[in-house]
This record gives sequence, C-alpha cells and structure tokens, in this order.
Amino acid sequence: NPQAYYCLGRLALEDKKPAEAADCFSKAVLLSPDSDSGYYFLALAQIDLDKPTEALATLDKARQKFAQSFVLEFYTGLAYSRQKAHAEALRHLVAAEVIAKATDPSQLNEGFYFQLGATCERKGDLAQAEEYFRKSLKLAPEFAETLNYLGYMWAERGTNLAQAREMIEKAVKAEPKNAAFLDSLAWVLFKLNQPKEALPYALKAAESTEQPDATVFDHLGDIYAALKKPEQAREAW
Repeated sequence: NPQAYYCLGRLALEDKKPAEAADCFSKAVLLSPDSDSGYYFLALAQIDLDKPTEALATLDKARQKFAQSFVLEFYTGLAYSRQKAHAEALRHLVAAEVIAKATDPSQLNEGFYFQLGATCERKGDLAQAEEYFRKSLKLAPEFAETLNYLGYMWAERGTNLAQAREMIEKAVKAEPKNAAFLDSLAWVLFKLNQPKEALPYALKAAESTEQPDATVFDHLGDIYAALKKPEQAREAW
C-alpha cells in the first residue's frame, strides 16, 4: 500500500531519520509512479541525506512526468544549493517564487525568503540577499535563522554593527546552544572592538559544535590575539 509508505516516510522525516524516510518513499514511488508527492518527498529525504545528485535525478523524473510546480522548483533549488551551484539554485528558487505568486502566495513564507537570501549571499549578490532577508523578517521578525544570517553578513562587512549585534542577540536568546549563532555574536562583538566580551561566546561556540569548525576556531584565534594572548591564539588557529 503506497499510502502506508507515505505515512511511514513522513514520520521518519519528522523523527529526523532521512535514510528510513528515503527507503519508504522509494517504495511508494515504485508502487504509485503516477503520484507526484512520492517523488517530492523522496527528493527531500535525499537532500536531508546530503545526496543532492540523487535528489536532482529524482526531481528530473518528476519534471518529465508532472507539470511545473512550486515544490518542484523549490526542492530543485535546495538540491543545487547543496551542490554549491548557487546560480542554478537561484534560477529555480526565483521560478518557485513566480509560481507561488500566481497560485498560492502563502508558500512564500519567512523560510522561503531566508533560502533566497542565503543563496544570493553565497552567489555574492549581497544587496539582493539583504532585500530577501528583509522580506523574511517582515513576515516573521523573530525568525532566528534570518536574524543570525543577516547580522553575520553585516558583521563580516563591518557595516550596521550595532543593529547586527541586536539581531544576533535575539537569535542567541531564541537558541542559546546554537554554535553558529554563538559564533556570530562573538564575531560581531569582536568587530565592535569588544574582544573581552566576545571571548565567552567564542569559547561556547567552539564547545557546542558537533564537528570542529575551522571558522569558529579562526574567530577564536583572532579574539585571543586582540586580547594579547598569542599562545592561545596560535593554538586556536
């Protein structure tokens, strides 16, 4: 029964078990090849497994069988983002936006515009990224992912530092153990010439990463150097 596999797959996705979900959705597609949702859920599970090439192959099969849709374009954009093919990702995300505006604008939520902004930033178009991030925050002013990303983007450029600090502090308050948010707060404080205040957050970020992160330790080294602690800086670097 394909419906049973859909239900099991969705439960596995919710439980953050993408391998189990992919197996269920693969079976659903085999049993019900003319249902588009199986392909889309399978692609999403493959993206979660960090297998974007497999996801794109699944989505290409869907593209040949079904009409263009928001979900098809959005997931294709996500898969290309995982491949770091940011120009291609942006093309599909913009196509998704056009479809949603014409059919169901409610799909254009804060998460969608966060993804568009992040893709533009990675592509190097910072002005467009900022515009999309502002759309995301207009829809959800407390959306932590966008608050952090835009704040960090400004910190990196050394612009809007006071506002960047406020935004990242909100993100950290929402998710106090998020290593990326802690690192962002450390970095904006460093950029504000407050290395002493930055250090505890940088240390927490280093402790909180599941896998050692080069950027986090690079920032920690810069903060130690500003505090005139060359041995600790050298160790972090």
